Amino acid sequence: MTEALPCPLTLEDSERDVVRRVRDGDADAYRLLVERYQARIHRLVGRLLGPDHGDVDDVVQEVFVKAFFSLGKFREDAMFGTWITRIAINRARDELKKQSGRVSLDAEPGEEAVRGLHDLLSTEDSPVEEKDEASESAVSGLVARTVAGLPERSRVVITLKDMEGHSYQEVGRILNCSVGTVKSRHARARERLRKMLAPHVSGFIRR
Repeated sequence: MTEALPCPLTLEDSERDVVRRVRDGDADAYRLLVERYQARIHRLVGRLLGPDHGDVDDVVQEVFVKAFFSLGKFREDAMFGTWITRIAINRARDELKKQSGRVSLDAEPGEEAVRGLHDLLSTEDSPVEEKDEASESAVSGLVARTVAGLPERSRVVITLKDMEGHSYQEVGRILNCSVGTVKSRHARARERLRKMLAPHVSGFIRR
């Protein structure tokens, strides 16, 4: 009797099923997880390492290799996305230890960057107005390079909360800490970021 071949998996299959298939020896199933999370992890690692880091692709590849060989430690009551994000952050932290010095801003930002920074870093709870493409482009490079100069803990929480758009609860799950701790770290990180940007963007902080 011919042994039935396993049904092919698609991106719509549950992640737990995919993980089980990989653990059972179906290495090809891991490709689905890579396809689902590669862009997200690449963006996260790129933001953590900063725009001037040249080895983002290598670091991302190492993240997925480590995740593959660590699937035996993955708890099925957890979210795979949260788990691999944590691996990516830890790998980025290791990479950051190799870097020394701080990122410097060698050019004064224009008016579009100033307006974008007002929206991004305002301490007020007012709605953020829609920004045009020029404003987005002007502020993104300035903020990315400045975030890259933050201490590692501040860089991680700013990246996850403000740049990746995770909720406080999601950040807490990723960093394995309480929501209160996340909020405290986030407030301190934003204040540090404002202080770093203040000398370069005259008058952008709302008093």
